[in-house]
Amino acid sequence: MEMKEFYYQDGLRVSVFNLDHKAIPYHFHGEVSDMMYCSRGQITIELPDADEVYTVHPGEVFQVPHPSKHRFVNGAPVGTLSRYVLLQIGAFDINFVPAAKEIAGQFAGRAMTHVADGAVYIEGRKNDIIKLADHFEQEKPEVLTPEEQADVVEALRCFASRGIEAGHPQAAGQR
Repeated sequence: MEMKEFYYQDGLRVSVFNLDHKAIPYHFHGEVSDMMYCSRGQITIELPDADEVYTVHPGEVFQVPHPSKHRFVNGAPVGTLSRYVLLQIGAFDINFVPAAKEIAGQFAGRAMTHVADGAVYIEGRKNDIIKLADHFEQEKPEVLTPEEQADVVEALRCFASRGIEAGHPQAAGQR
């Protein structure tokens, strides 16, 4: 697993994750939601509190509302790299979950729900996300390859075009 965190300003955090077949550890956020865009391979999202497993393919998005426990897994065949672009809006925080092996066991062999038309809630930040996409189209962060740069621009444009300009309705305090 390779994480490239390259932008965190004005309440917007953007990262790229290249997943081999090691999963991101189970975690949750108290303040931010994870909005992910699958750019390569297939990403599986496990949500233990909801007892749900989802899968997204290239060009598709998924949002995990805070404070849901979750992890992202490479759902593509072994030996195939999967990549996703992560956007978070707000003050970043992360809390790792103990007893991850026990949690992972509940998802072994489970059927997944494919999310083809996932919604993302961008909290009124559409113009900021578009400006950020324009910026990264013109200027490549040092840590990114040209392919990753193109994926980031595509992901940000997707978040802006499909985004609902409100907070996630399932996020803490909005139930």
